[in-house]
Amino acid sequence: MYILWMLGCQAMRILKTLKRYVKAVQKDRLHTVNRYKHLRETDPAEAEQLRQRMAERLRKVDGQLTVALGMLDRVPVYKKKVEMQISEYCINCL
Repeated sequence: MYILWMLGCQAMRILKTLKRYVKAVQKDRLHTVNRYKHLRETDPAEAEQLRQRMAERLRKVDGQLTVALGMLDRVPVYKKKVEMQISEYCINCL
């Protein structure tokens, strides 16, 4: 019984940490997009120069999130439980 309780506690810690990370990644993504939109309106020439760099930044952010979620493969005991909850969390964040 204690083991099951510990597994539940660990899964909750992983979920809580992952939610914080997803929130930080989403904030970074939103900041990058808003910065590009602002540049497009105020300085289109500079926006065009930075377009490729900002697109690369967005791909990097997506990659970081994919890697973080991929780390769940290392702990299959928690993977299914955490993945279901984190996918619901990500949908609710959008």
